Parts: sequence; C-alpha cells; structure tokens
Amino acid sequence: MSVAPWPASGPRRGFTLIEVIGALLIFSVGVIMVLQLTGALSRQMEYAAKSSELVVRAQERLDSLEALPFDSITVGTRQDTLTVRGIRFIRRATITSVTALLRKIDVTVTPLTAGQGPSVSSTSYATSR
Repeated sequence: MSVAPWPASGPRRGFTLIEVIGALLIFSVGVIMVLQLTGALSRQMEYAAKSSELVVRAQERLDSLEALPFDSITVGTRQDTLTVRGIRFIRRATITSVTALLRKIDVTVTPLTAGQGPSVSSTSYATSR
C-alpha cells in the first residue's frame, strides 16, 4: 500500500512556487516603475524651483530699473552673473529707445553654460512722466 503525498479529498490550500515567483515579479516591476517616476518627478521639481527663482531674480532687476527716473534709464546693455542652486547664470538687462519718451527694458537670465539650466526673460516699458 502506498501513501499519497497529500490528502485526496478537499481543495488544496496555499500557493505554488510558480505563483509566488510570478507575484514577486509583478511586484518588483511595479516598485521599479515607481522609483523611476520618483526620479523623474524630482528632476522636474528641481527644474521648476530653478525657473521660479530665476523669474524672481529677473523681476527684481526689472523692478529696480523701472523705479529709476526716466532720465536715468540709459540705453545700453548691463549684465552680471548670479548663482542659483549651484548653477551660474548671466542676467542681462537691455534697454532700447522706442521713442524719445518710451524705453523698452528686456531682462534675460541664461545659464553660463548652454543647456545647464532654464532661461527666462521679461520685458517692460518705461515712459517719461
């Protein structure tokens, strides 16, 4: 008389090894996808933070030029460098004369090394009062 490895009556209970391996594989793929998504979101958040700070720095320059008396706003280009989150940028203010009573002010902030960060620009006009 031989003994059966498991009882013949009733349904089996538990998981087979192949089912456990399949579940672990699916879970692992999901975890890897979440980690990749987290990395991409982190890079986008850093880019957005840099862009926001650059917009503030450009607007500061624009506001300081707009606050000057009209006769003090001379035509030409001025530039300086600034560092935002470890990246160096050139902030350039270009003032052009549209008419005798109107000056256009363009402020651009670009990375010192191309492709290393975002660029922003802002434009305003100053009039004689």
